[in-house]
Amino acid sequence: MIRALIRRPAGFMLVELLLVVAIIALVVVAYYGLNRKAGEGDDETMARSTPAQAMDAAKKAECANNLHNLRLLIESQRTIEGDYPQIFNPGKSGGMTHCPVSGKPYQYDPATGRIWCTTPGHESL
Repeated sequence: MIRALIRRPAGFMLVELLLVVAIIALVVVAYYGLNRKAGEGDDETMARSTPAQAMDAAKKAECANNLHNLRLLIESQRTIEGDYPQIFNPGKSGGMTHCPVSGKPYQYDPATGRIWCTTPGHESL
């Protein structure tokens, strides 16, 4: 008698299975389908995935942080010496004096104390 009271409906497992498949399909569409650039066909290259976009954004933020710290360093040298440093030696590839995206050294103008990144897309940093 107790078994008859707790008996599950016959089609419940099928509904569960369909619900799981629908959720997985939504996740796949959200991950791949929405990351395509507008106007791309099936034969064209897919847009970069979300993790790759996050890595690109992190590298751009790292570039902005490097430039900010270098600007603070240049300003501190200016207050000590009364003028902007005349020499900016970026040294070997990599490190704080190079863009983490392109690996190119930052450019420096000793007359104005301005330092900037030459990587396309980093003009506003």
